[in-house]
Amino acid sequence: MSIKRVFIANRGEIARRIALGARTLGIESAAIYSGDAPPAFLEGLVHRFIQVPEENPALYLNAELMVQFAQQSECDAVHPGFGFLSENARFANLVEEAGLTWVGPTACSIAEMASKAEARDIAKAHQVPVVPGIERLPISEDGSHLKIVRDFARQHGFPILLKAAMGGGGKGMRVVRADEEVEEAIRRAQSEAINAFGDGTLIVERYLEYPRHVEVQIFGDSHGHVLALGDRDCSVQRRHQKIIEEAPAPGLSADTRARMHEAAIRLARAVSYRSAGTVEFLVDWSPEQRTKAEQQFYFLEMNTRLQVEHPVTEQIFNEDLVAWQFRVANGETIKDRMHQTPIGHSIELRLYAEDTRNKFLPAPGPVHGFLPYHGPGIRWEAGIDPIDEVTPRFDPMMGKLVATGADRTQAIQRLIHSLTHTVLAIPTSNIPFLLAVLHHEAFAASIPTTRFIDEHLAELNEWLDTRQQKQQKTAERILQKIEQRDKPRSQETPGVLELTRDIFQKESRLTDLEMHLPHVQQVAVPHRFRNRLAVLGRGLIFEQGHRQSFCFCQARYQGHRLTWVGLDGLPYWREEKPDDVLASGRSSAQSADICAPVPGKVVKVLVKTGDNVKERQIVAILESMKMEFEVQASRSGCIDEVLVATGQQVQADELLARWRVAAP
Repeated sequence: MSIKRVFIANRGEIARRIALGARTLGIESAAIYSGDAPPAFLEGLVHRFIQVPEENPALYLNAELMVQFAQQSECDAVHPGFGFLSENARFANLVEEAGLTWVGPTACSIAEMASKAEARDIAKAHQVPVVPGIERLPISEDGSHLKIVRDFARQHGFPILLKAAMGGGGKGMRVVRADEEVEEAIRRAQSEAINAFGDGTLIVERYLEYPRHVEVQIFGDSHGHVLALGDRDCSVQRRHQKIIEEAPAPGLSADTRARMHEAAIRLARAVSYRSAGTVEFLVDWSPEQRTKAEQQFYFLEMNTRLQVEHPVTEQIFNEDLVAWQFRVANGETIKDRMHQTPIGHSIELRLYAEDTRNKFLPAPGPVHGFLPYHGPGIRWEAGIDPIDEVTPRFDPMMGKLVATGADRTQAIQRLIHSLTHTVLAIPTSNIPFLLAVLHHEAFAASIPTTRFIDEHLAELNEWLDTRQQKQQKTAERILQKIEQRDKPRSQETPGVLELTRDIFQKESRLTDLEMHLPHVQQVAVPHRFRNRLAVLGRGLIFEQGHRQSFCFCQARYQGHRLTWVGLDGLPYWREEKPDDVLASGRSSAQSADICAPVPGKVVKVLVKTGDNVKERQIVAILESMKMEFEVQASRSGCIDEVLVATGQQVQADELLARWRVAAP
């Protein structure tokens, strides 16, 4: 019996992607929303909606409720997307027990690969190479586990890696480089693993100093057929989480690629795998290994779900992996039906609301305007509306930009072109940082390892500072010219923006700066943001014989009037604030106080009133978006008062403690 309607047990850009894949096969879809109306990016794609009072992680982690929603919306199948319950064997079983079709691997396959420790055992049993390690670290009250770890480090040498046995995404992961770091690293890794996955079991491994993160896309059906649909490189990461992925993985020898694909297929067959999945490997990219025909690689984990980065594989193989998930769930075979030869090169960028200058911490907040650029080889996977909000309740990824070209160089150039022509007016994002990476020779002309960002962070920031300053005067003149025109005005009927017309007359001049605006975009305003206005557009500058494009956004938000200009992909702002609106962030009175860098829960307070603290001393630990963040003292001083307690929820910039700065 074929699937007629699928319930999407997820949100954001992956919900949109699943709905699109279902539509190609004539399958209807149902999804969740909160507020007055569904998000605009799902309108016209999703046939039925379930309205909830509020979206939060607990909602999407409630297996029974998800099944109830599927039945309520008269669906006969469930697709979990990625994250949340996508790799939860119990959820898969509940779906099938309710008489619904589970669009994904079997519950048995999910369970066998759920624990990294058990997955390592299965990998070793089927001749898949693994990094030397301890599969399950027994945490004991008498501290005997510390001796086990230290003995392992003495045998294999520091650094070593601690990671959560039941999860991924960098959560519960710590690199330990010295004996004195072992105890605290174990405590932190276990705490983060419990918060993220509900299980504090850890794995200990030898840490590779020059690793690449390469994964193989596998696909299986219920008839016993398994294929390897190429490979992807995901080495450019921050906080052990990917931000750039590309396919095929560059630089692998033909022998290494073949052995890696064969290993991935063996592992998939060992657990009777069906649907889309990924087998992840670490490749030793040390100078003495990278030039060998038989480059060394080691099993990392298996993701029993669709990956965030699946679009790059789809692009080079010309296959719809989501549609194939539905076909396989309907009992179809993949034998002799999927493309096996990749064509071209594809790269994906993850767009985050995060502060790249502050340890890549999440920076949720308003999206004043979003107008993506579309061109040859460009694909967007967006999870935000033209006017929207990035909530602190979920991962701060706003979407993904994918560029495909004949080769890697063309794909990079298309990414740069698209980013510089895209309006994404948000207080803080990683777009400028991604542009710096794309321009950096160590990325464009060579093959990065997972150390890329750590090794080149200072150079990337310097490139951004230099470029930002070089364009500052031009940007200020553009901002001034835009502000001299009409401001966004209020309107009686919410839902559609009234555009400011004739923003620039063609060939109008500003001293030696000539510019005009051939493209202005009218966008629908989601009902939940009906009190916000924005005008979005793209224009051209002709200055001293040089032609340069720019983007702009004029917006009104909570009484503020903002003008944003994107010049070569770098953002420039001006803001008008009414007298009764306070500036966001820390006030001058708080500059010597200790504040929360992100919204979240206080996991631990490490100081008390009267304590003397040193510069960079950790004073508290916060948990936000399932990650732990250290709050450090910016200077030496004395704690006057601690204002929070363990378990308390705090907002970004909320005072955690008052202190006196030590005299120089």
